[in-house]
Amino acid sequence: MNRSWIAAVLIVLLLGGAWYFSTQRGAMAKDWKDGTYVGESKRDERGGFGQTKLTIKDGKITQVEYTEFSAEDTPKDDSYPYQFIFEAIPKLEEDLIEVQDPAKVDQVSGATATWNKFKEASQDALDKAK
Repeated sequence: MNRSWIAAVLIVLLLGGAWYFSTQRGAMAKDWKDGTYVGESKRDERGGFGQTKLTIKDGKITQVEYTEFSAEDTPKDDSYPYQFIFEAIPKLEEDLIEVQDPAKVDQVSGATATWNKFKEASQDALDKAK
C-alpha cells in the first residue's frame, strides 16, 4: 500500500511538472514576425512622446532604437534640459533585448516618464509585429 501511494504521488508530481513547464514554454514563445516595426507612446502632459523602432529576427527582439520627441515633434537633443534621459535610454534598450518584454524592463531612477513612454512605444511596435 505504501509503495502504491508513493508511486501515485510521483506520477501526479511528474504530470503536474510536465504540464507546468509546457505552459511556461508556451507563454514565453512569441508570435512576432521578422521585420522592423515602429511604435509610439501617447503624448504626455507636455505634448512629448516616445518612438521605438524594433527589429525582430527569428521571433526575437534583436535591435532597439528609442527616440523621444518634444511637443513640436522634434527629437530631444543637447538643448533638452533633462540630459539624464540620454543616459537612461541605452539601458532601457539593452534591457528590452535581454528580457524580450516591455512590461519587464527595469525602471531607471530619475527617468520614470521616459521609462513609461519607452514601454508603451515598445509594446505598440510589438503589437504591430504579430
